[in-house]
Amino acid sequence: MEVPKVTPKGEGGDYLGKGVVLAGFIWEDEGFYSATLFPAKILTQASDKTKGEYEVISLVGSLDVAEGAKHWTKNVILKSHPAKKDEIKPGMVVLYMGGDPCKEDLEELKRAKWETGVILNTDELYKDVVEIRGCGGYRRIYKKHLSQLRIIDDPILKAPKEK
Repeated sequence: MEVPKVTPKGEGGDYLGKGVVLAGFIWEDEGFYSATLFPAKILTQASDKTKGEYEVISLVGSLDVAEGAKHWTKNVILKSHPAKKDEIKPGMVVLYMGGDPCKEDLEELKRAKWETGVILNTDELYKDVVEIRGCGGYRRIYKKHLSQLRIIDDPILKAPKEK
């Protein structure tokens, strides 16, 4: 099977490319809120027969997940897109990636691992920077560059309750 590669921004309007989803491969204890999501291709659609799980194949690798690794998960972001300033609102759940908070690197974005976070503060949005709290794990607060955020279109996620 030919697995689509991550494409440069401009080809289809998104650096992830057509048919690429973000799927949970690790840290899935709390579902979307704790999962680390990787660019992936769906091999098997979720159904009653698969107990709501998708079979996916990773398009990128890391120390935790090999490129081409197959995995069954319910945690699949079916549609997302790069964030735009006018979409960002405090309290919304978005996807964010790690790295330098003010660096826009297309190659890094194409191969990034993603996590969910809640927008806390937009006071520096004029500089393309927002304050975000991670939803999973340590729930740390980060400053992230707009280029390091994605808007989740499907499924719609609401901010998790604080513990």
